[in-house]
Amino acid sequence: MKNTDKQRANRVIEVFNSTGLNQREFSKLIGVSQQLVSAVVNYTKKPNETILLGILDHIEGIDPMWLFTGNGNYKSNSILFEQEDTPEASPIEVHIKKIVREEFKDLSKDILQKLSNIEDSIKNSH
Repeated sequence: MKNTDKQRANRVIEVFNSTGLNQREFSKLIGVSQQLVSAVVNYTKKPNETILLGILDHIEGIDPMWLFTGNGNYKSNSILFEQEDTPEASPIEVHIKKIVREEFKDLSKDILQKLSNIEDSIKNSH
């Protein structure tokens, strides 16, 4: 396993450990097989987009850039997503935050797919 893949696996392991779940529970939470989680945790398979996007889709607050590249912080710095249910938030504010969150998720998936395509192109060119 290449060093970059091992570092990415370490980030997946960090997220896994922070949940306090066992492999079966974690795999069910993020929508992948337990075998995939086990293989990544044991460094026998590199973390693919399925496990990374599963983490981003089902575990709140993970910074996508950190998970994919190691740049940034484990937890997202966004306050916008964490404060939507405050008592002082107006219905329109809650609605706008929901729209922004959905747009951000779509944009993040597009960016992550492009990063993956670039990584694949670089691997295939060598």
